[in-house]
Amino acid sequence: MLVFAALCGLGIWQIDRGEQKEQMLAQQAVAIKNAPRSFNRAAASDSNPAYGSRYTVDGRMDASQQILLDNQAFDGRIGYRVWTPVVMADGRRVLVDRGWVPLGAGGRSDIPSPAGPDGPVRMTGRWRDLPEPGMRLGGAPDCTARGWPRVLNYPTISSVRCQYDGPVVDGLLLLDESDDRGFARDWQAALVQMPPVRHFGYAAQWFAMAIAVAAIFLFVNLKRIR
Repeated sequence: MLVFAALCGLGIWQIDRGEQKEQMLAQQAVAIKNAPRSFNRAAASDSNPAYGSRYTVDGRMDASQQILLDNQAFDGRIGYRVWTPVVMADGRRVLVDRGWVPLGAGGRSDIPSPAGPDGPVRMTGRWRDLPEPGMRLGGAPDCTARGWPRVLNYPTISSVRCQYDGPVVDGLLLLDESDDRGFARDWQAALVQMPPVRHFGYAAQWFAMAIAVAAIFLFVNLKRIR
């Protein structure tokens, strides 16, 4: 019964992921046609940034306090995604995903420190939630770490916020691919790498396995009763 419930739960989770991906693609298609809006103005009005919409954020880029998202692949190679904070006039930080960089020459012991512009900047990109893993393993990231950049593995917003002294906006700005202040990135490919139909296909497989488990359970127990 526990296995049956777990398999059904995985099927429902995949359906939910597929529906979310459909919504993402639809929002992105609409956002591409619209001019970017001012993120600073939207943040000042306390309105939630719309997922998939394009925004322009003005502030001071702080490349001395970057986060490296661990275990990220690009063109078959493993590396990091670079999250650089832009500090707005009100003191809040907006994390800008500037793309992918490879592991250092010394492997994981050689943590790269990607360069970035200092001082006032204007960054434009698409807004999204923080990425989530299929299954979150291990405990929360260490909030007492010292030194930058800090390597994190799919942190939650609370885990991100505890890395900084000031407030951090919940979400991520994917820097436009035409901006040369970023690194390797292909946001469209990353989004459609797992299309909605594949999530629905996985859901069907999980439900089929659940039905098989239930059938075996009934067959064995009915045989015992007889």
